Amino acid sequence: MEPQASARQLRTRARIAAHALWDLMARPEAMPGTVPFHAEAITAPWVTSVFADATPGAKAETVRIVGGDDGSSVRRGLQVVWNDAGAGLPTRLFAKSTPTLATRLSAGMAAPSEGRFLVEVRPSLDIEAPVCRYSGRDPDSGRSLHLFDDLTVTRGASFCQVDTVIGPAQAEGMIDTLATLHGSLRQAAATDTLAWLNTYEAFFEAGRRSGIQDGHEQALTKAAAVIPGRLMARRSEIWPAAARAAAAHADQPRTVIHSDVHLDNWYVTGDGRMGLSDWARVCRGLWARDVAYMLTAALSVENRRAWEHDLIDRYLRRVQDGFGIEIGREDALRAYRQQTFTALLMWTPTLCPPPMLPDMQPERMSLAMIERICAAIDDHQALDSFGG
Repeated sequence: MEPQASARQLRTRARIAAHALWDLMARPEAMPGTVPFHAEAITAPWVTSVFADATPGAKAETVRIVGGDDGSSVRRGLQVVWNDAGAGLPTRLFAKSTPTLATRLSAGMAAPSEGRFLVEVRPSLDIEAPVCRYSGRDPDSGRSLHLFDDLTVTRGASFCQVDTVIGPAQAEGMIDTLATLHGSLRQAAATDTLAWLNTYEAFFEAGRRSGIQDGHEQALTKAAAVIPGRLMARRSEIWPAAARAAAAHADQPRTVIHSDVHLDNWYVTGDGRMGLSDWARVCRGLWARDVAYMLTAALSVENRRAWEHDLIDRYLRRVQDGFGIEIGREDALRAYRQQTFTALLMWTPTLCPPPMLPDMQPERMSLAMIERICAAIDDHQALDSFGG
């Protein structure tokens, strides 16, 4: 079966590659009913069609690009001018698209789940997260695009960056967000209600097939200067530990996890609330992945060492008091130690991406995240957390 599966994958990649090349050469404008290949292809008639049903008579008169950046997806801001009937509709929007082969094979494959989660599930959650106005993916070409309200305008948001220092109140807000997400959806994740969401192990396996192990090993060499010597001496054990940590998701009760809670995906609203963006990796998995990833990647090493036990205790109280979910502290700490490896596996292949994945983050960001997460792995002697 494996050769057949590989042949199918190769055919899929070839088809998507042909479409991506044609899009980049022809640069077709987006018409109503189609999925734009890029935010820069969005037209006023297309934007009008997105809002037409909810606001009859509204017409977008002009649409222009206002900034953006590129990573696992291509992100652009949009400025929209509406006619009088469209007064009150958002004039600033934010689009995530997948115009290239690499972005279509990474972010594009996850786009249907991300869009469905943001449209169907996110509105019921008492968390700060983006409002999705449109989500579309064309399975034949691999095109995908999500359209959001621009949080910098609607929520006065400022996005965290590699140099952002998270304070204690902000760290508590992040933990509370994760506790609400996990607690609210624990029951649904145990039924068929959210069966359309991938499992974390499936994401891990897809990454393995894409060559992230090679990228991981190259990155350990490249980042050696920021990795504790005691951990580097056991580097051959790190990948097997990550695989065991991924497998652990199948052995314990699942919830819905964001799964990519690094610093850049958090923002602070104008009223000081912590928000969580970029839900491309949302899936069903073990709560400890999000908690371990957030604490080790979003906090400085010094603050993580000072606050992590109190923040883990806060998380355990929140899910028990708010949702009746009891997690033993020793079990929680063991799961936390183990899931630091799945956090690391988000950043070593980012530093040295394999051929089929895009260059997703600046090197400085990747090295900073690897340094923080490896410090936590070493602090907790996490390689020894799996038992016999």
